[in-house]
Amino acid sequence: MKVTIREMEIADIPIMMELEKELFSVPWSEAMFSEEIKGHYTYVLQKDENKEIIGYICGWKLLDEFTITNIGITANFQRMGFGAKLVKFIISKLLYERCFKFTLEVRESNQKAIALYEKIGFEQIGLRGNYYRDPVENAVIMRLNMLQKIEGYDS
Repeated sequence: MKVTIREMEIADIPIMMELEKELFSVPWSEAMFSEEIKGHYTYVLQKDENKEIIGYICGWKLLDEFTITNIGITANFQRMGFGAKLVKFIISKLLYERCFKFTLEVRESNQKAIALYEKIGFEQIGLRGNYYRDPVENAVIMRLNMLQKIEGYDS
């Protein structure tokens, strides 16, 4: 299946709301997506054949650091490499903008996502106690420092 990654648009918000409700116990609001679209990095992953949106990624850049604030792949398309495709896309795009450090938070029980991020190169660096609600759960803080990946780099 061929897919395309494109910038998220305001017109995509109703679909984002459906996906959020499908994927998360505490979904983002329309206003949250609207703010992300206006001032940050927001992309959707869509099937080429019918333009169906099957995933998305959002985040904030501050100098040479980027925080993934939200990522989701609709349940029917999980475990097919699309989450990794979105994360690798954003990393690649931001490397061209001289952004080298990436962070995210993930539910401690979401071992599939943690394994995905570790496969890409993220490392667990800490916990935020009781960060999530419905259910209450710790967040695992993960980081990828591309500068440390460069051979011979000494930090």
